[in-house]
Amino acid sequence: MHLPKFEYFAPMTLEDACSLLSKYGGEARVLAGGTDLLVKMKHRRMLPSYLISIKNVPDLGYIHYDEKEGLCIGALTTLEAIKASPVIRQRFGILAQAAGVVGSVAIRNRGTIGGNLCNAAPSAETAPALIALAAKVRIAGLGGERTIALEDFFTGPGETVLQTGEILTEIQVPNLPARSNGVYLKHSLRKMDIAIVGVGVVVTLSGESCTDIKIVLGAVAPTPIRARKAEEVIRGQEPNQKLTKRAAEIASRESSPIDDIRSRAEHRRNMVGILTAQAIEQAVKQARLEGW
Repeated sequence: MHLPKFEYFAPMTLEDACSLLSKYGGEARVLAGGTDLLVKMKHRRMLPSYLISIKNVPDLGYIHYDEKEGLCIGALTTLEAIKASPVIRQRFGILAQAAGVVGSVAIRNRGTIGGNLCNAAPSAETAPALIALAAKVRIAGLGGERTIALEDFFTGPGETVLQTGEILTEIQVPNLPARSNGVYLKHSLRKMDIAIVGVGVVVTLSGESCTDIKIVLGAVAPTPIRARKAEEVIRGQEPNQKLTKRAAEIASRESSPIDDIRSRAEHRRNMVGILTAQAIEQAVKQARLEGW
């Protein structure tokens, strides 16, 4: 199946890329790795008249870590680079886990973190992990830059807060407190398949108590969602099997999955409970043993 006709641009600067996006509006799409966009175009699910490649824009592919400021990832950084990064594996392991279960090695070597987020699929693996890490995204446009919480970035399936002419340029992840750990778990028919359910959990301990917890669910609502009521069950308490089970049950009720070709809503809801309990248990265990 061949691609539909389109006009291709390869700007050399971020300003030129934003100008082209502003000029062509809704008829244009940004091309990064192309692993989602080109497939949609082949299947005629998306028919942009203009593709604006940002591959030649300098300084958009990097992983920078600072002990005070935390982690910064350029939007063009590949998912495989994130999976393999020693500093991400050591200090932000939940993100390395999530990146490592996106598609195949070939997909991860082309797919970018910016594209994974801007595609805004409810099942995107990196979103729950990054939201659990309290990540922010930097957005550039002709009018300047703005930074927002990733949690506020998604507005619906395939929809984000990006305005015409804007490009996501960077993901910012703050350092975690001592004795923190995170786990991302995914349920799918095969490891490389799109998530049927994804759960990201980050916990912080003080003594035996959980001082903070974030539980983020993917593929079970129009956007990735925080299971805030489930978090409140654990926060401030000493995690145990009873509390974990209760939090998992509440997280299951907070989800709003649908029936589709990949799974029934009821199955998804059940898996939310199972994965949430497993993720909490694993994150708490690692925080107790190691911390970061």
